Formats: sequence, C-alpha cells, structure tokens
Amino acid sequence: MGMQLEIKDLLSVNPKTTKSRAVILSDRDLTILEFLLDMKFASLKDIFERFFSVTLQGEPARSNEWAIRRLQQLEKAQLVKSVHSFSERRRYFIATLKAYRAVTDRKPMGFVSKPLQTIDLKTFLHDKMVLESRIILENQRAATCWVSDRKLRSSAELAGGLSKKYIPDGIYTEDNIKTAIEIEIAVKSKVRYQDKIKKYVQLMRSQDVKHKTFDRVLFVCAKDNIFEFLSKETKIYGDLFEVNHFNDFFKIDYP
Repeated sequence: MGMQLEIKDLLSVNPKTTKSRAVILSDRDLTILEFLLDMKFASLKDIFERFFSVTLQGEPARSNEWAIRRLQQLEKAQLVKSVHSFSERRRYFIATLKAYRAVTDRKPMGFVSKPLQTIDLKTFLHDKMVLESRIILENQRAATCWVSDRKLRSSAELAGGLSKKYIPDGIYTEDNIKTAIEIEIAVKSKVRYQDKIKKYVQLMRSQDVKHKTFDRVLFVCAKDNIFEFLSKETKIYGDLFEVNHFNDFFKIDYP
C-alpha cells in the first residue's frame, strides 16, 4: 500500500455548526499537489491527461469523472483552489499553503516550490505552454524526473551555478539523458539567443560534473523566424540541440 497522509479539515455545514472531515491523501494526490506547486497551475484537462487518463489496470480511462471528483474533494479540503486566467473561461487549479505543508511533510529533505496566490497574467501563455510540454514529454516520450524552473531559480545547487538569465524552463530525463527545455514564444534579439546558446554549449561540454546540469537542450519555437534562426545557430553542435516548431510539437495551429 502506498504512503498515505491524513489531513484534518473543518468544512462549514451551516452558520451554526461545523463538521470535521478527514481527507486521506494518496501518493497520487501528493504528486498532483507537487505538480501544481511546480507548474504554477493546471486545468482539469491537464490533470486528467497527466494523472487519470490511464486506469490502475493500465487501460485508457473512459471519462474524466474520477479527476473531477478528486479535484472537488481537494478543493473542499482547501488543498487546491480554482482561479481563472481572465483570457479564457476555463478554470485552473493552484495549490495552497496547506498543500505545500502536506508535500513538505512527506519530503522533509527535498526542495518543494512555494505556493502562489494566483495566476500571473504576464507569463500565463508561456507558463501554459511549459505545462503542456511537460505533459507531452512525460506521457508520450517517457520523460521523468522533471525539475521545474521554479526549483532551479530557488536552488543554486539544482541550477548548477547558472545565473537566473540562463535558467531553462525545465530539466527532464529521457533515456538516461538530462535535457533542458526552452519554450520560445516572444521574439528576442539574435545576440541574446547566441549568448544563451554559447553558455549552454560551454556548460554541456564542461568536464566539471557538478556544473553539468544537463546534456542537451530542446527548443520549442512559436514563430517561424525563431525556429529558423535557432535551427541554423545550433546545427553545428549536432545532438546537443533539438529545435522543434510549436505546430509540430503541440500538434496545433499556433497563430
């Protein structure tokens, strides 16, 4: 039986009475909470695809009913709360301070990202694409051991000494190879891209194991000119870089 954690919660039944309920957090619940803390937010669709799309018997789930029910229970227990991005009608879930404490209790020696109050609208689209890229990589390419940019920015050890301007959007492991991922939405200057590529090559070719935090880099580009430029600039480095276009990676028509 997996590790379970019991969280006591007082839920208001009416203005005069309260009823104590116990929410039993499974390993999957705690993993979902840590996922939300790392990725800032996630929709019902995201959580279903990542955690509920395959049943315990290894078969495709027939519906998202279990995901809906569990999120409702976690929200009633004040472990998650739902918010809107204001740019779309879909609800998103973020983890609360109570969730942070629950995850920290389970991983006292590990680094846990601190909870946010709400969605940052300035970075919403970028954060959403990072989230969706993680789901694709973990579900379709068997990526594991995701380290979020939030953890990298908060831990010099995890970041291998990289300054914040070089921190990637995440690091994951695939086929025993550590890969940094960069989601490129806004067009930056060519000098800025070249500087980052140079820094990454220097790091990946370093003999200092402590500072070699990843072995290759995956760029996912929203714009044709970014894709073409990065493809050209990284071609000479062979397998150290992989450059994808949004339309191919996400299988969507991106404006």
